Amino acid sequence: MSSKKFARVVIPRTSLDHFTYSIPEELLKKIFPGAVVIVPFQKTRSKGVVWEIMDTPDLPEDKIKPIEEVITSEFATTEPYLKLAEWMRDYYLCSLADIIPLLFPPGVVERGSYIYKLASKKDIPKDNPVISYLSNIYPRGASLKRLKKLFGSGVSRNLKELHALGYVKLVDNIKVKSYRELDFYSPFPIEIPTTPTPSQKEILDDFFKNKPKVSLIFGVTGSGKTRLYSWIVEEFVKEGKSALIMVPEIALTPQIFNYFSNIFRGEVMFYHSRLSDSERRWVFKQAKEGKRKILIGPRSALFVPLRNLGVIIIDEEHDTSYKESEKVPTYHARDVAIKLGEILNIPVVLGSASPSLESYHNALKGEIAFYKLKQRVPHYKVPQIEIIDLKKIKGEYILSPDLLNEINKTLQRDRQVILFINRRGHSTFLMCLECGNVFQCPDCSVNAVYHRTDNKMHCHICGKTFDVPYACPSCGSVKLQLRGTGTQKVEEAVSKFFNNLEIKRLDLDSFLREGVNQSAFREFYEGKLKLLVGTKMVGKGFDFPNLGLIGVVNADIGLGLPDFRSEERVFQLLLQIAGRIRTGGKVLIQTYSPNSRAIKFVKELNFEGFAESELQERKKFGYPPFSFLSLIELSGKKVEQLVEEAQKIKEEINSMGIENLQIMGPVPSPISKKGGNYFVRLILKYNSRETVFKLKFLKDYKIPSNINITIDVDPQELV
Repeated sequence: MSSKKFARVVIPRTSLDHFTYSIPEELLKKIFPGAVVIVPFQKTRSKGVVWEIMDTPDLPEDKIKPIEEVITSEFATTEPYLKLAEWMRDYYLCSLADIIPLLFPPGVVERGSYIYKLASKKDIPKDNPVISYLSNIYPRGASLKRLKKLFGSGVSRNLKELHALGYVKLVDNIKVKSYRELDFYSPFPIEIPTTPTPSQKEILDDFFKNKPKVSLIFGVTGSGKTRLYSWIVEEFVKEGKSALIMVPEIALTPQIFNYFSNIFRGEVMFYHSRLSDSERRWVFKQAKEGKRKILIGPRSALFVPLRNLGVIIIDEEHDTSYKESEKVPTYHARDVAIKLGEILNIPVVLGSASPSLESYHNALKGEIAFYKLKQRVPHYKVPQIEIIDLKKIKGEYILSPDLLNEINKTLQRDRQVILFINRRGHSTFLMCLECGNVFQCPDCSVNAVYHRTDNKMHCHICGKTFDVPYACPSCGSVKLQLRGTGTQKVEEAVSKFFNNLEIKRLDLDSFLREGVNQSAFREFYEGKLKLLVGTKMVGKGFDFPNLGLIGVVNADIGLGLPDFRSEERVFQLLLQIAGRIRTGGKVLIQTYSPNSRAIKFVKELNFEGFAESELQERKKFGYPPFSFLSLIELSGKKVEQLVEEAQKIKEEINSMGIENLQIMGPVPSPISKKGGNYFVRLILKYNSRETVFKLKFLKDYKIPSNINITIDVDPQELV
C-alpha cells in the first residue's frame, strides 16, 4: 500500500472549494490542516490553505501536482476555525475561498512578496552564480526583483530549475512588528470597583453555576456591564484560559483596552484594521502561542485563534457594525461567534443596554440565558430627557432657542456639551428653486452632499467628488440652494453663537484623518474642549465625566426609512447617546415626530416597553425575529437583463417546493444605481433558519458574466 499522501487545498479568489495536490515526502511532517502552502496553480504559483489530508486522491495521480513549499507554521490556523469556515460557507451561501482571507492576518494567504532562499548550504553546486549569491547571504533570501537586477531577466528560468532540483526554496517574506501599547484617556484615573453589586453577584453566581452556552446580559446604562465582563474573564484567566472581547467599532478599542489593561497587566492585546499588516501578524502570533490571554477587537478579531479560548464576550451586541454587508461573506459576527462557541464548547456572552430584538426575543423564549442588570452603580445619575417639538416652533432652526439656551447654561456651569446629528457633510442636497431638481451623483441614484471643508459635492455611496454646479443641469437656472443639515453645518451654526469657543467635529471624515479623532476625544475627556459635534461615533460607549448636555439636532433621521427595523435603530441610537451622560445633566431631542414609538420610549429610557410594542408589530407582519430573511441582489449595466435573471432565480427557487418560503420581487433596490451599475433584488422570507441550507445551489448558480450576484443572509438593513 502506498504511503503517499494528498491534500485538499483551498486557494483564494477561486470559484472551486478546493484543489487536490500531492504532498512530497520531505514536507509530510510540516503539512497539516490549516497550514498555508505554496502550490503551482495554472501558469503561476499561488498560496493556499490545506483543508484535509487524504490517503486516496479524488483525481488520477498523473494529473496531480505536488505542493512546493510550506509557509511558516506560526501563521497557520487551527481545525476549529476550519469547521467554522465550513459552516459559514453553507449558511452564508459562499465558497471557502471567500472565507479564508478572514482566517489569517494580512499578507499570509494573499499574494505577497516572495523571496528565494537556499534550501540548505550542503551539497550545493559551486559554479552557479545565483547559488553563490544566495549562499553568501544565507540564511536570508532575495526577491525575484533583486535577483533580476543582479543577474538579468533570464534568472527566472534558472531559479525554476534550481527549485525543481531542490536547491532553492520559495518563501513568503512575512514581517512581524509589535505595536506600541495604547495609553488612551490616561489623564483620568479609571475607577474599578472591587466588589460586585448585588445584581452583578447574582449574575456571576448563576453564570458559573449553570454555565449557559449563550447568555444575554441586558444591563441598563450605568449598571457596570464592563466590570461584570472583567469578573467573568478573570475566572477563565485563573484557569489558564484566554478570552475574546468583541466591540463593534475600532474607535471603542482604546477605551476598553485601557480598562482591561488596568485589571490584567500585560495580558491584553487589541486587533483591528488600523494596525499595520506586520502588527496584526504579531498579535496573531502572540494569541496563537498563548503569550497573552485577552484579545479585544471588532469583528475581525473573531478569527484570531487564541490558544485555549475559554469565553467570548460581545459588547453592544445589537450594533449593526457586527454585520459585514459590503463584501462576501456577508456574515454577522455575533452569530458566527455563537457557532464558534458551539464548536469549541465554550460560553458566549452577549451584552447590551438595548439588545437586538432577535437576541431579546430568544432570551424571553428561554432559548438563551437571560440576565437583567438593572441596579446602577453608585454615583450614576440618570439624565433628564426633554423633547423639543419642532412643529411648535415658528421659523426654521438648526438649533432651536430652547437648545441654544440650554447650551449656554451648561457652558456657564463649566460643563461640556455634545451636539449629535447622524449625517456628515454640510448640506445634504443642492436644489434648483426653479424646477425642483436635486443634484445627484451621475453614477448613483443618490443625492450628492455638499462638504464645506473642500467646497465640493460628495457622493457618500461611491466616494466621488464634484465641483458645485453653477447652473441647474436640468433647466439651466442659476437659482440653486443648499438644503439639509450635516455635522459641518451644525458646527458652523453653533460657532456663530459661541464664536469664542473652540469646537471640534467628530464624524467619518474627521476620523479618517489620522490622529484627529484621538486628539478630539482626548481634549474632550481632559476638559480642554467644551463642545463636540458628531455623528453616531460619539455615542459608542465613550464616558466623559463632565458631560452636562447632549443636544440631538434631528432625531427624525432614519425614522422614515422603508425598513421594518428603522424605529429599532433610532431608539437604540438615541438610548446610547443619552447613556453618555453619567453624572446628571440633560438630553434635549429635537424632532418633528414626538409621538413616534422610538421617541416616546427613549424619553422614559424604557427599552422593555419599546421592545414589547415593537415585537407585537413585528409579529403582526411576520418580520424577524418571527421569520428570517435573505436578500439576493443582482447588479449590472442593463436593468431589463437583471430583472429577467432575477425572475429565473425566483422560478428556480419556487420549483423546489420549500414550505413557508415567500419571495418578494424582483424590484429595483432602494438605491437602484451605484457606481454606474443598476441593482435589482429579491427578498426571501422563511420561518426556519434551516431553510437557508436548502438554497445552497445559489452558491454555484450560473449567471451571465456581465452580471454580479450578491447573497446577504440575515440582512440588517434593507435600504
